[in-house]
Order: sequence, then structure tokens, then C-alpha cells
Amino acid sequence: MVGSLCVAMAGSVGNMLAQGSLTKSEAVARALSNNYGIRVAGLQVEAASANNTWGTAGALPQVGINAVSSSAVSDQSENPTSFIQERLASESVNLGGQVSWTLFDGMGMFANKRSLEAIEAQSEGQAMLVIEQTVEAVMLGYDEVLVQEALLAVLKASCALSRDRLTWLERKADLGSSGTFERLQFENSLLADSTAYIQQTVARTVAMRNLNRLLGESEDYFWQLTSPLESPGILADRDVLDREVRSNTTGVTNALLAEEITRIGVDQARSRLYPVLGLSSSFGDQRSEFSAGELSGSGRTVNTAAGLSLNFNLFNGGTTRRAIQQAQIQVEMAALDVENQQQAASQVFRNAWDRYQTQAAVHGLNERALSNARQTLKMAEERLAYGTISSFEFRDVQINLLRSEAEVLRSLQAWLAAWTGVQRLRGALRTSLKEE
Repeated sequence: MVGSLCVAMAGSVGNMLAQGSLTKSEAVARALSNNYGIRVAGLQVEAASANNTWGTAGALPQVGINAVSSSAVSDQSENPTSFIQERLASESVNLGGQVSWTLFDGMGMFANKRSLEAIEAQSEGQAMLVIEQTVEAVMLGYDEVLVQEALLAVLKASCALSRDRLTWLERKADLGSSGTFERLQFENSLLADSTAYIQQTVARTVAMRNLNRLLGESEDYFWQLTSPLESPGILADRDVLDREVRSNTTGVTNALLAEEITRIGVDQARSRLYPVLGLSSSFGDQRSEFSAGELSGSGRTVNTAAGLSLNFNLFNGGTTRRAIQQAQIQVEMAALDVENQQQAASQVFRNAWDRYQTQAAVHGLNERALSNARQTLKMAEERLAYGTISSFEFRDVQINLLRSEAEVLRSLQAWLAAWTGVQRLRGALRTSLKEE
């Protein structure tokens, strides 16, 4: 009964529903289409794009029309004090239109349009940051599931080894060449492996749920991941990548856009130093009918007007000058933020580079340790068969193999994570929302 524990758990994936195979590139594509954060970022870009118009900038004319209809009846036929003792009725319709257009405002409308374009680009930059972070999270989440599944396979193999050893000891006991003590030791080993296997099954399920959350899919989906857990590619020279990161990482480009917006703000503030020239025109057409007893008549009044207005604020207590000064201070602050973002990106990159190099070396050492552990296990199996080592010693060798295999997987995962972080910083994970 004990020997069948791992087998019983081998196909368990909780209550998750099988959904077919999934490569890493397909996982990224699903996230770009379904991830909630990316969808919200896309809507924010659409809102900024809809606001980026010449009308919002104040460069287009304002046109309005109005229509008023009125009807009035006043019966004065029984009013002895009225000059006209008749039933008075009147009707009128008044149609009108107005046009106003700012012809010149110190080039402020053009500065407004540039600001709207920069804000739209900044919104796209923020969306790009969300995309890069999500793509990185999906790639790491995909690798996490692969690691958990690999650890599950390792524990399954350990269960099979312990089960085989237990069967072998039971046969020896039947022949009278093995005692109860050794059999109990291997049975405890199998119980421990079975417990670890059950816990690892839950860990694999949690990793799969986390991946589904990033993909925007139901958390109950279970995917057959087909992209292998492979060693990452070789990075270019550190100094070359450092320069690329300082100029191309999304955080720096967004800071540069923010700096551009503050520079446009100076132009917007300076535009208030100039007069504002405006054109306005109006048109009105009023038609009316009047009746008083047997008398009746109609009339029409047409009004047309056009004018130019010039407004120039000669003095406003220094408000305009202060606005310009504050805008220039904002430019200086934005420039400092750009420098800070460049240094921060460089630091994050160098840390990722160091982790990449360290984990590459650690992974190589762990693979050598794993090779030694596998050879040691083969030797331990032979010595256990000849009775030169105890079941405790064999279990120690077996546990050492499990640890070595886990260390190889974890170091490979950390190596891949460092490589993925570098790719994000240099803009390799960047994908336009418009392409999706």
C-alpha cells in the first residue's frame, strides 16, 4: 500500500482543467491580449489619443446655432381699459448662429498641441512599461511552472527508487536475508518522499494558477508547457549594454518625455506675454406674425455682425513672469530626473549583469555536483546490495542527489531570471500595443 502512494499522486493536478499545449511565445501572446493591466493601459492610451486634437489645443473655431420659437395670445376684447379691445396674437421664430475663432495667442495653441502629442507618447510609454513588466513576469512564471514540474519529476523518480528498494528488501525478507529494521527505514523514506511529492504537486498547481493570472485566463486551466527549460543566451559586452540601457530603457525614455512636456510648458507660459487676437461673427434671422382682430401682419429682422478683438494684459501683478519662472524650474527638475533614471537603470542593469555571471558560474558548479551525486548513487546502490553500507547511509546519498537536482533547477531559474531582466532593460521585450 505504501509503495503505491507516489503512483496514486502522479496524475493529480487538483481541480484544474486541461487546456492543451502552450509554448512560451504563445503564453506571451495570450498575456498581451488578455492581461488586465495591459488592457487598462491600452484604454489609457486610447483616451490620450482621443484628446490629442487641434480642437482640444484651442486652434479650431467654435460654432454654435440657436433657434427660439414663441407664441403669445392676449384677449383684450372684454377689457374696457385697453386701447385695443381685440384678441391679440403673435408668433415669432428666431434663428441665430455664432462663430468665434482665436487667430493668435502667442503660439500657445501650437504649444498646447505639442503638449498633447507628448502626453499621448508618455501614455504609450507607460503602457510600454506595463507590457515589458508583464512579459517579463510571464516568462519568469512560465519558467517557474517548468521548475516545479521538474522538481515533481525528481520526487517521482525518488519515489520510484525508494519503492524499488522496498520491494527488493521485502523479497530479501521472504528469503530470510533481510531484517525488519532496514525494511522500516526504506518504508519511512518512501513515506517522506510521498509527502514531499504531495506538497510539490500543490506547489506546481499554485505556480500554474499564478501563470494563468498573468495570462488573463481562468485560474483553473492546466497547460501542457512545451518550451523546455534551457540555458539563456550569451550577453554582449557589459559596457555596450550599459550604454544601450542608459539611452533605451523605458524608464529613461519616459523621463525624457516628461522633460519635453516641461519644456513645452515654458512655451505655454511665455505665450501669455503676447496679445490674443480673436475673430467673432454672428447672424440672426427673426420672423414674426401679429394679428389683432381683423388686422394682421408679418415682419422679419436680419442681423449680421462681425468683429475682431484684441486683448493684451499689460500687467497682472507678475503672475505671468512667475508662471514662466516656475515652468523653467520644472524643466530643471525634469532634467535631474532624467539623469537619476539613467543612473538607476545603469545600477539595475549592472546588478542583473552580476547576477547573470554569478548564476552562470553557480549553475556550472551545481551541474558538476549533480554529476558526482549521480555517480555516488550508483556506487551506493552496489554497496547496499553487497551490504557494505547501511540504509541510513544510502538514504543520505539519495537525499544529496535530490538536493543537487533541486539546486541545478533553482540556479538555472535564477540564471534565466537575470538574463530576462537584462533583456527587459535593453528594450528587447518591447511590443507595441498597436500591433496587438
